[in-house]
Amino acid sequence: MWRGGRGWPLFRAGSGKFSLLRLDHTRRKPSLASMSLADAAPEDVLSFAIRSLAEGPCALGVVAETVGGGVRAPGALFAVRGDGAMAGYVSNGCVDADIAEQALGALAEEAPRRLRYGEGSPFTDVRLPCGGAVEVLIAPHPCREELEAALSALHSRSPVGLHFPPDGTVAHARAGAAENGFAAQLLPRLRLRVVGRGAEPVALMRVARAAGFALSCWSPDEDVLAEAGRLGAEERHALLTPQRLPEEADDPRTAVVLLFHDHDWEPPVLAQALAGRAFYIGALGSRRAQAARRQALEEMGVEEAMIGRLHGPIGLVPSLRDAPAVAVSILAEIIAAAR
Repeated sequence: MWRGGRGWPLFRAGSGKFSLLRLDHTRRKPSLASMSLADAAPEDVLSFAIRSLAEGPCALGVVAETVGGGVRAPGALFAVRGDGAMAGYVSNGCVDADIAEQALGALAEEAPRRLRYGEGSPFTDVRLPCGGAVEVLIAPHPCREELEAALSALHSRSPVGLHFPPDGTVAHARAGAAENGFAAQLLPRLRLRVVGRGAEPVALMRVARAAGFALSCWSPDEDVLAEAGRLGAEERHALLTPQRLPEEADDPRTAVVLLFHDHDWEPPVLAQALAGRAFYIGALGSRRAQAARRQALEEMGVEEAMIGRLHGPIGLVPSLRDAPAVAVSILAEIIAAAR
């Protein structure tokens, strides 16, 4: 069973407390159309919950344990408001629809719920296609102010905890808060800082946005910066000269990618990035281009250990020449590095 879950009632089909798929039929039943499956980052789910709580009831849920091939890792959040709309997801459509309906039951009864699906579950007619099991908590009494504090920490690019105690509330986790209940450790969404010009930066920002990354764009091209704005980039900086660079704000959840075909911009930008905290730093180009940029960094006095952090040639698939394919190849490498 699940770590730190003591005190949460386990609901079973036909138990009298709750009968699976037998809720009040006058209430809107959840469907895939009402689920924001793409909005699965902690920031997205918390924002949804905060907006919903300002208008009415909303339950916040968390994946507490997975066994085998679970879709989401422990700590993944979801939220269900009183009309059945859902942000985030747990598994496949059948499981998520049932979880959303159970959340409506928790809201109606104002009581928390602990649910297990898959191996060892009482819900024999709701199966996990990949096998294994998943357990979730549903808290019908999340404190809006506590969620706002957690969201503020994530927006400031800081990890944060959320504590789910047995009483069905949710609290911004503090020291010792996980002694009773479950503590979810939340990380800010991955961030991509794209530096470059031409078609490749635009293609990479498009696939990264679809993958849920936060975006930052540095470019000497107005068209690239304009497209970054349309894609919702949080930061956009016009590059004027290689000697006049904006200040970087890279953190351990940031990847930096340089996409230039003319390499004059690269040494100062790379030297700045390599001195920062980004978990991934890479530059487009051949092995010859990579050797040339490493030599340029050495001549600038950049330490060998720092130069060793530089990825290149970048991308999982070599020698691609189509910008969207290059973008997918690069983003796949970044996601692998993040894991």
